[in-house]
Amino acid sequence: MPTARIFILLLMTVGVLSINDSFRLPDVFRPEHYELRILTHINGPDHLRFEGQVKIKFNVNGHINNITLHSKNLTIDETQIIVTSRYGNNCIVKSEFDEDKEFFILQLCELLQDDEHYELIIPFEGFLNNNQSGYYWSSFNNTKTNETNYLAVTQFSPTLARLAFPCFDEPHLKATFNITLGYHKSYIGQSNTPIIKCEKHATLDDYIWCQHEPLFRTSTYLVAYAVHNLTSSDKQTSDTDNNVTFTSWLQPEVVKDGHFLANFAPNVIVFLENLFKFSFPLRKVDQLAVPTHKFSAMENWGLVTFKQSRFTHNDDEETLENKESKASTVGHEYAHQWFGNLITMSWWNDLWLKEGPSTYFGYASLDALLPDWGSGERYIANDLATFFRQDAINSSIAISRDVDNPDSILNQFSEYVYKKGSLTVRMLHKLLGEDVFFSGIRSYVRRHAYSNVSQSDLWQSMQEAVDANGSFENLRIGSVMDTWTKQAGYPLVSVIRDYTTGRVSVNQTRFWLPDEVQDYPEQCWSIPLTFVAQHQANFEETQPQFWLDCPNSDRNITLLKKPAADEWIMLNPQVNTIYRVNYDLKNWRVIIQTLNSTESFNDIHVLNRAQLMDDLMALAWSNLQSYELAFSILEYLPHEDQYVPWKRILDVLGKHGDLLHESQTPIFKVFMQKLIAPLYERCPTLSSINKATTSMQEVALCRLAYAQACRYGMANCISEALKLTIEEVPANYRDIVNSASIEYGDEQQFQIMRQRFQNSTIEPILDMWARGLGCTRNFTLLEPLLDYLLKEADKTTTAYYIQVVSSALSRKHVALETTNHIFQHAGILNDKFSAKNIKSLLTLIIEKGLIAPGDNKLMQLMTYKKFEEPVKTAHNLINVNEVWRKQRSDEFTRVLIKYI
Repeated sequence: MPTARIFILLLMTVGVLSINDSFRLPDVFRPEHYELRILTHINGPDHLRFEGQVKIKFNVNGHINNITLHSKNLTIDETQIIVTSRYGNNCIVKSEFDEDKEFFILQLCELLQDDEHYELIIPFEGFLNNNQSGYYWSSFNNTKTNETNYLAVTQFSPTLARLAFPCFDEPHLKATFNITLGYHKSYIGQSNTPIIKCEKHATLDDYIWCQHEPLFRTSTYLVAYAVHNLTSSDKQTSDTDNNVTFTSWLQPEVVKDGHFLANFAPNVIVFLENLFKFSFPLRKVDQLAVPTHKFSAMENWGLVTFKQSRFTHNDDEETLENKESKASTVGHEYAHQWFGNLITMSWWNDLWLKEGPSTYFGYASLDALLPDWGSGERYIANDLATFFRQDAINSSIAISRDVDNPDSILNQFSEYVYKKGSLTVRMLHKLLGEDVFFSGIRSYVRRHAYSNVSQSDLWQSMQEAVDANGSFENLRIGSVMDTWTKQAGYPLVSVIRDYTTGRVSVNQTRFWLPDEVQDYPEQCWSIPLTFVAQHQANFEETQPQFWLDCPNSDRNITLLKKPAADEWIMLNPQVNTIYRVNYDLKNWRVIIQTLNSTESFNDIHVLNRAQLMDDLMALAWSNLQSYELAFSILEYLPHEDQYVPWKRILDVLGKHGDLLHESQTPIFKVFMQKLIAPLYERCPTLSSINKATTSMQEVALCRLAYAQACRYGMANCISEALKLTIEEVPANYRDIVNSASIEYGDEQQFQIMRQRFQNSTIEPILDMWARGLGCTRNFTLLEPLLDYLLKEADKTTTAYYIQVVSSALSRKHVALETTNHIFQHAGILNDKFSAKNIKSLLTLIIEKGLIAPGDNKLMQLMTYKKFEEPVKTAHNLINVNEVWRKQRSDEFTRVLIKYI
């Protein structure tokens, strides 16, 4: 046998990682149980550390002479490590850290035996960090005592448990846990489960050890514990099968601001338990509002953590929109108790399996518990808008894709995966109907509770529900849905009618926003086709009448009922599936005629009204339709009274306007003023608006009207904003008035607002002022503020740099200078901000047309690690925008002129 082959076989025998899975643990270890003891010291800023011991019982599948697990930034004394089995101790030859792969490897003197049980004891210690990762510290100032209070809390998702204790830190390696926490008796200690008993520490005065109840099989990223001296709100007992008790913990000063969300959470659990027909398995949930948090919140079993600003709400200071967003976060986290916690994806490539359902059922929670808000429809509309824009360029990615190292895993946690994941679940719901969909979901939950899954397991449960129903002939769920999850992009379905015979020809191609490459691969989706005809406009019927399936890309269809030649047909009611549609010219004109009728436009579902405008504008961008036709559909807007269509088209037009040349901008501004006028006039003036709480729909619509009117310089909006003080305006509109007063006010106004910003500690108000300060037209005023924010040691303060520059980039007056400031300080941004923050800034810069193709400044950013991936994506978007400027902007402007 060749030497190389012998060597490869030897590597496989001893369990060294395979070449293909270099960042994955050897597939031979199966942890069964962890006994974890953690002693936490938070005695002031110089004593923020922990020490502990983990005892791991695990099984081995194969013969191997090493133990490989995860550990990062921990100090481990290898002389104290013990490996035992029923045969006795196994000595350790050496230990080593692989820092790149974050492995801790123990080389053993004897082979571990196949199907044998072992116990590994590792003592460790480390420092609490301030990166909101692993086991970290946070702090708050007690205004009564003027003392700084420190606390320690975990954030283990996605691959951060290894920063707190050595472990097998992969989601499929579930195990049970016994956790014992040690801390000074003046603090409160919490973990996933209730405390069984506490006893004095053997050697440390005033320290205690508290043992918690066992935690059932779970992934390491969902283990959680905290040591703090926060204040508890009233306990709430939910009407669930296990009468789950909820306790919320907050800083003393903001306990009153936590009541709404603290009370909302138990209701969400009750709703979801009834929806999924599967009991929430715990008896208690602690909700911890932490001053600093890596994410908005984290769904840990029994100890759900929130960034404080996402768990508190003050109706007198914050918008109703913020309140809705926070309620959505709560709904999302508790949907995770079933999708993520109870059923966990086997690997991070299928992150969408937990984030998609949790997003979708989070929306369902809002609609069920706060039905007057109408949140679900608006959130779905926003997700559709984001998806159709982001997935139309060459750099888009599939939601189910290979990831291996911690950086690529963290990058999976993107807005795109959450939103396309949610839309994918919604597609299944609309495709199968209420009964079949929930039959499949409930079967999936029952079958895979406490275990791990891949997306094929979801397809299987749905397929069984389909087969049991018997109404879907030859429908293969896996074959259909894989075309939507395993490839990027989405289709354009083109519809051509034969007005004599009534037959319809349909075909599919991938929809692209053209770039300079023009080298597009062939792709195909299994597309459910549901037609709505004008004479029976039932937009509630979303189950498929036909299929446009792979590998065939076109089909001739005879509709079930022949439409009259002067009536429209429409595909995709409620935009139940994520594709665009292009009709023949006559059908488009009949649709537009209906929209222009004040009596009939409401016959078309509100989501379809938004999508029709979006589709036509995108088709015109790609030169598949004319801007003449696209603008004609906008003529109906003066009698549109719903937020969703207005928001969609104003965003779409805004992206066009951002790319216009300087000479074209005044024309666009006049057009937008004329377009917005009917919407603005529908709302009361800012000075007369009722301070009483109005409906969510009315608030959302009027916020949009005021923001757009002031953005495009409508004189009445600006004069109203300038004559009002912040205190005179209801909280729902203060940010709009604040932004306008900075943009159109003088230097004194800016300096007063900057002083207020630097002196305030109230996060929602800081958010508002930061966004407002970025609206100034004077970069000489703005630059010192940007420098101050970047130089601040306080990470919380530094974070407002993102909000300030985002506002500045959205206004042409200082956008170029702000872009230069970002590029000049790229090194600091790389050190202080996440790759997600950096990507959002670069995307905004490019969407605003502030970087030209081939600009060397962009390539220079590649020297910084966190800029590498965003810069690669940026090139595609730059090319898309440049092609539009060269090929389509003149026609766009010519049509604009006709409408002003």
